[in-house]
Amino acid sequence: MGPQVACPPLLRFDNAVAELTAVAPEPRSYRWVAAPLLAFAVFSLTAGLLAAHDPRSKGYFRLFFSDPLHLKAGFATAAVVLACFQLFTAAWIFRKLPWEKPAWVNPVHRWSGRLAFAFTLPVAYHCIFKLGFRSPSTRVLAHSLFGCAVYGSFAAKVTIVRMHRFPRPVLPIAGGLLFAVLIGVWYTSAVWLYSQNTAAAAPAKSSTIPAAANVVAGEKVFKTAGCGSCHTLEAAGADGQIGPNLDSARPDFATARAKVEAGGGGMPSFTGQLSADQIRDVAAFVAKEAGP
Repeated sequence: MGPQVACPPLLRFDNAVAELTAVAPEPRSYRWVAAPLLAFAVFSLTAGLLAAHDPRSKGYFRLFFSDPLHLKAGFATAAVVLACFQLFTAAWIFRKLPWEKPAWVNPVHRWSGRLAFAFTLPVAYHCIFKLGFRSPSTRVLAHSLFGCAVYGSFAAKVTIVRMHRFPRPVLPIAGGLLFAVLIGVWYTSAVWLYSQNTAAAAPAKSSTIPAAANVVAGEKVFKTAGCGSCHTLEAAGADGQIGPNLDSARPDFATARAKVEAGGGGMPSFTGQLSADQIRDVAAFVAKEAGP
């Protein structure tokens, strides 16, 4: 066996540089951004198409909440809290905070994101498969659009993370977009619900059904205004599960009229959608027909 020849230091240095260069592939060009944009479009449109139906009266659940509306608001709020934590840990990961990044930040960031996504699923179930895409007001339309965009934004971010090597600004922009859309969903639903004046409206002087009220016309208003998609009322053939069961609550005329006029507790005000006569008639119908 011949003598071993030592590798010159300069050659060893050149080899080390070559190895480092080999494990640092070139970043993708910005043209690859078309892939997450396509994922955003496909998933957003899919959510919208699945939600293209009228509200369904059955299949809701409320767990330990008072009703499905507050269940959605609660889970949406929890998802937003976790999203804020995601924003904080992302800033830590990208060295935007003054502290040294410990090893646990990356896995905690990933798992908090997964948990936030899981919290959106009960909301999506009710919104997409039960209530459907709705647009009776600007707020509801914005909420529907934001809701579809949440899953498009999530799909776009996952695409960027899984494909790797995107230009450095792409992932933070995608994460910021997802955060902004989630805040939009939360603001147009949970914030609106929690800000409603849940105090009982001042009752009328008398809860007696007025002689001028037309109960037959009130039944038509109940059906055309979509009351049955939220409330159960056997006389109207309605079995909605979102709002209170009117057969159990049995509101009197004054209570029913005040609720239709002012809304509250997740129910919108119908003052701008129904005339005074229609509100009177539907309240009379509920007061007369509610009950076993």
